[in-house]
Amino acid sequence: LGFAAGLIQGSNSWRYMFLLGGILPICMIFLVVFIMPETPRWLITKNRDDDAKGILTQLYPEGFDVDSVIADIKESIERDTAAEHSFGWDIVFKPTPAFRRIMVVGVGMAVSQQAVGIDAIQYFLIDILDKSGVTGQLQQTLILIFLGIVKLAFIVVGGKLFDRKGRRPLFFTSLVGMFIALMMVAFNFLGESSNSGFSVFALALYLAMFSIGIGPGAWLVPAEVFPTCIRAKAMSVATFSNRLTATIMASTFLSTANAISYAGFFFLLSAICVVCFAFLYIFLPETKGRSLEDMSLYFAEITGDRSVLEAEQQIQRGLRQGGGGGDGGGIQMGSSTTAGTRPPTGVEESEII
Repeated sequence: LGFAAGLIQGSNSWRYMFLLGGILPICMIFLVVFIMPETPRWLITKNRDDDAKGILTQLYPEGFDVDSVIADIKESIERDTAAEHSFGWDIVFKPTPAFRRIMVVGVGMAVSQQAVGIDAIQYFLIDILDKSGVTGQLQQTLILIFLGIVKLAFIVVGGKLFDRKGRRPLFFTSLVGMFIALMMVAFNFLGESSNSGFSVFALALYLAMFSIGIGPGAWLVPAEVFPTCIRAKAMSVATFSNRLTATIMASTFLSTANAISYAGFFFLLSAICVVCFAFLYIFLPETKGRSLEDMSLYFAEITGDRSVLEAEQQIQRGLRQGGGGGDGGGIQMGSSTTAGTRPPTGVEESEII
């Protein structure tokens, strides 16, 4: 809608851009106030089980045992509360080998999404189009709308493919496609005059490849690898790292492009895609169809470190004892033991999973 405002001629066109930008928020406010119910989880935390049961009855087929769903939600709330109070930030910033590997995968995935330059390219599409020879305002506006539609459409395609093809194949396809697109843009800028149509095609390919893999997948993988005991803290670190990388890439785009040329900048982004490909190939496991317990066991096995399993066990022990949050202690990062009572050695993975 914001790009469409460029089709409006006159000195007040920027006002219409802001006006159009308010349409979706107004629609969302209407839906939230008049249509969207409270979430069952929130209602249960407020001891409004009957209200939660009424909403779940509407969501599930007739005759479905929603009481079991409420019991699962209560158990999940207890686990999250126990995890929040049982472990401090040391488990994230001074991790044992298993937790370190988990953080590398999750945070590295979030950083990779922005390191390939998506925000920088989107913010400066007008400048890129100018350098490509597209100088007319109407042409630029139509191309921006076209690119926005391409990006949106391929997000839908990516969402359907993730559960069919798996995470790793889509990430690799995404990065290879972006590498090719960025190289096309870079070579197009090497000549004395750029081919505008070629640049638009390459940019569309870049956005499409981003949207089917590393774009949406960067938030899917952390949610699938961060265990309950570090989920909230680890997700905050991953989100901060993602936005910090986006800020650095976007704020340095013009100065870098002017210093090494636009062709050089796109060659640089191509090289970053290769680095991200190598990183994901080495560190990223396939998470399709695997539970959090499966992933915890995987990281414990490849690092030879049982601390991630023991942390989950401590949460379970706290729930069985009715502690709901333990004694406020945390994992001692110098060893695989937890604060308080040392977990028994030789615990089988099946006892935890």
